[in-house]
Amino acid sequence: MSEKLLTGSDAYKQLSSLFGEDSVVRPESIQKVDIIKTNSPGLDRAIGVGGWPRGRLIQIAGQQSSGKTLLSLCAIAQWQALDPENCAAFLDAEFTYDPRWAAKFGVDNDRVYLVKSNDAAPLFTGLVGKVRKNKVTQKVTKVAGLFDMIESNQEITYENPATKKVVTLKCGKMGVIVLDSVANLQTPTESEAEVGKQNMALTARFLSVELKKLTPGIARSNVAFIAINQVRTDLGKMFGNPESSPGGRALKHACSLMVEVAPMGGVDNVLLSASEEKIGHRVRAKVSKNKVADPNKQAEFFVNYSEGIVNQNDEIFDVGVKTGFVKKVTAQTYSIFDEKPAKKDKVVEFIAANRERVESELRTHYLSGQAADVTAESIEEETVSDPFAEDDEFEDV
Repeated sequence: MSEKLLTGSDAYKQLSSLFGEDSVVRPESIQKVDIIKTNSPGLDRAIGVGGWPRGRLIQIAGQQSSGKTLLSLCAIAQWQALDPENCAAFLDAEFTYDPRWAAKFGVDNDRVYLVKSNDAAPLFTGLVGKVRKNKVTQKVTKVAGLFDMIESNQEITYENPATKKVVTLKCGKMGVIVLDSVANLQTPTESEAEVGKQNMALTARFLSVELKKLTPGIARSNVAFIAINQVRTDLGKMFGNPESSPGGRALKHACSLMVEVAPMGGVDNVLLSASEEKIGHRVRAKVSKNKVADPNKQAEFFVNYSEGIVNQNDEIFDVGVKTGFVKKVTAQTYSIFDEKPAKKDKVVEFIAANRERVESELRTHYLSGQAADVTAESIEEETVSDPFAEDDEFEDV
């Protein structure tokens, strides 16, 4: 006797009872991934979906002064430019956030929720929240973290340490969270250890547990979580690349996008001012891991230390040639929008004069991609409004 086949809503109802509500995603709910432009057309193409994917964990790793923080600040500026109420969070574990430098890239510091701390436990607790139990009634409640506040569109009123102004931010408009940096996080074991005491892989062991809580919150709140990381050299490694990033393999496995940035050497890869001072350099960004598009693509672009990513017109030309948007007619002539064939400098001038139209067409037909959003199981518990409230009647579970 054959078993009855379940179809449609009955099948989803049974699956939901097995795996939990909201854990089974209907095909019609899978949509194109939301993105935030990187401000580099070449990097947008290398990522594959046209920019930084929202709802995903992103790692930017690289050498010192390679442009990691600059890329994250450009992402914040691009997000804030979309809406006057859009805001971002910057978790400054290195205590180096400079509001004047950030403002040069278009960042509105009044719309940046700035947290200066490198204590890993409170930082992660502030993001994902925590469960507490009343000592008297034994009732379990959940203290809302930043991700919960974003989901419920709560407001944060606080004194911005960068501008010294009291500002109110709508959490529902928070699209970017930057952690600068993973390498400078201090785990509970390190904070309690004696000076000079050595411990092995503390950050890696801490992240391997806490990332399981972090990634569902990122997906639910639909923010682009950018984790900046440094590089280290593995002493004694004789074969292969000796460089590695702190945090072990846990962060590499958890992130959906991993971008490695490095400055390029050579005279042609340096930006000079009128007085022959170095004001920028060319960056090579390699997408070494990608779960929203094809991996192992790379982009090259110039960064100016006071302006951010520059020379986008030349970059649009190079991306256009690679994608076929700019047609190569002969060895030295090109055509765009069926215009008369011309040399590269003339085509770049045309791109500069028609920047909005050209970039819109390029992004619509060549830099956009399709990917599925992550849907995580939601936690339905009583929520305490203040994520950092302390009360003697409660104890952490």
